[in-house]
Amino acid sequence: MNLALSRPLSRRTFLRGAGVTLALPVLNAMTPSSLRGATSSSAVTPPKRFAFIYTPNGYNQSTFLPTQTGLNWSLPTALQPLAPVQSDITLVTGLDRTYVGGTGVHAQCGACWLTSSPPVETLDGAFPTNITLDQVIAQEQGRDTMLPSLELSCNDFVDNKETKYFECISWAGPGYAANTEKDPRAVFRRLFGRPTSGPTRSVLDVVLAEARDLQRRLGRDDRQKLDEYLTSVRSTEQRIERAERAATRIQQPPIPEPVGIPEKRGDYLRLQAELFVLAFQQDLTRVATLVVDPERWDSPRMFHDVFDKPQNHHVLTHTKGDDAKAAITKIDRFHIEFYAHVVSRLKSIREGNGTLLDSTVLAMGSGISDGDSHNYGDLQVLLAGGGLRRGHLRYEGDRPLADLWLTLAQQGGARRPRFADSTGPLKELLA
Repeated sequence: MNLALSRPLSRRTFLRGAGVTLALPVLNAMTPSSLRGATSSSAVTPPKRFAFIYTPNGYNQSTFLPTQTGLNWSLPTALQPLAPVQSDITLVTGLDRTYVGGTGVHAQCGACWLTSSPPVETLDGAFPTNITLDQVIAQEQGRDTMLPSLELSCNDFVDNKETKYFECISWAGPGYAANTEKDPRAVFRRLFGRPTSGPTRSVLDVVLAEARDLQRRLGRDDRQKLDEYLTSVRSTEQRIERAERAATRIQQPPIPEPVGIPEKRGDYLRLQAELFVLAFQQDLTRVATLVVDPERWDSPRMFHDVFDKPQNHHVLTHTKGDDAKAAITKIDRFHIEFYAHVVSRLKSIREGNGTLLDSTVLAMGSGISDGDSHNYGDLQVLLAGGGLRRGHLRYEGDRPLADLWLTLAQQGGARRPRFADSTGPLKELLA
């Protein structure tokens, strides 16, 4: 219990230095003294957060789909990295989307994954793009944050082989894709400010005196929480610095990468995810999207510690034979391992009477189920956090993906009875 402060800290308390403003995570000292130590029913409720992670080209259905439903479902090969966090996971399968003719079959996969337009409403040429779910929620949840939403991408390919429809999942309206940020350094500076004394000076260096003064006035639990948070910020800085040194050192990397992007693929994904986790922790934003990779593209990608040479994910989905299927499963596991890491990271951060995961809905999926057949039906979406019911929830028939998005939109405060071609919320998903 924090007794060091007679008056609660403002929720909008910042550490300030030359050119830097560092927001604080939720501390006990931000709760009125009359509520400190209160039960969960009377304590201040953390804000709701939503993050959407997109993976391209579908999954290997034979190693991705479980055979059991409900709570006691066994993890198939591709999902086995979820084992440490399975009790926090909801897998929704059997949801459908409708492909609209007139564009490339892959172009609508990501571009229309979160769209609010039904298939008959093609407001962007032949594309049914419109304001997407993340932006709908941001209109409600982003009113009190510095950034209404945060759009990130790990598409570090420098060959622009495709249009924005293959690599953008967040849209402000028909034809207006949200600008995504691929450089972790740029994201870091956007969130934490930039020291005026030079690009190599740590953000924490310029606010250290104020941080030490605040720590002296906090109770034990808050001191520990603040120390953990500041350590996370510095660790993120150091990872970015190591990535920049590696990019300078490596003259001929297997894949062209701009300065600031980690050498290893898994490190890049985790670093971008860490940035939106820190943004959630500070309440700088409550909505984020992350594109793991663009659709199709047909540029070989190096999956470090999985393969010894770059792989063409899209081509593999169209290659017959057991070797290709096994390679796709390895890529699926790589992405699932990343998702499990983000779940664990959110769960490790204490907030109020629970964790950051409790107030965050973390979704991951693809715009098609099977890349070879370009199947827009029987989609799979992984969910964690947010108080949703756990287990494998499977729908049979013509239940649209938009029913899931409607459910999340309403959970995010959007007062709308429909979303795209929805028929109604997934009541079974609500705990």
